[in-house]
Amino acid sequence: MTDSKKQILHTALKLFLRNSYKEVSLRDIVDEVGLTKGAFYHYYASKEQLFEEVVKYFYNNAIITNYNNFPKSSLKEFYEYYLNTLQEPDDFDDVEGDMNFFIFLSEASKRIPTFMEIHLVQRKKELWAWSEIIEIAKRNKEIKSNIPNEDLAIMFLNMSDGVSMNRAINGKEGIAALNDVKRDWDNLYNLLKTRKKPI
Repeated sequence: MTDSKKQILHTALKLFLRNSYKEVSLRDIVDEVGLTKGAFYHYYASKEQLFEEVVKYFYNNAIITNYNNFPKSSLKEFYEYYLNTLQEPDDFDDVEGDMNFFIFLSEASKRIPTFMEIHLVQRKKELWAWSEIIEIAKRNKEIKSNIPNEDLAIMFLNMSDGVSMNRAINGKEGIAALNDVKRDWDNLYNLLKTRKKPI
């Protein structure tokens, strides 16, 4: 990917996260990037095509997609590492308002016919990573549960999604929101944690 194309995607993503699809004009994008419309059309045929590429870029660059460096010995270490990763600064820290994130995804689901495929690819990566660490935690007797690994993984992920939606509605952002996720994940973990038998 050329630097100009990456800059267009990155800038457009920030604009689409700040404002709705309708509010962001092609002029806004080219002005922000510092290109002419002619240069823009060298990369994209339309704002619609750019929006689809932006959504793919978001799923591959703005959210966790690589779980290879996550701890593999403990479920608790895994989710704490996950939360720490979310606290690290990224290129999108200057975008305010978590509710815009949900508007962005809602618009993507309406405008992009392949959105569910794009979303499900990411969800499968998440489910696989969480299911794998849950299996390890069961095998190492860190946790005990008859609930299938993937179902437990879904519980952790849905809990995070729910907290994210709630924080957007209540205006909670940053560390406060992540503390809510940690509290809920800790509570679920404590329900699953293997109890040591008294001597």
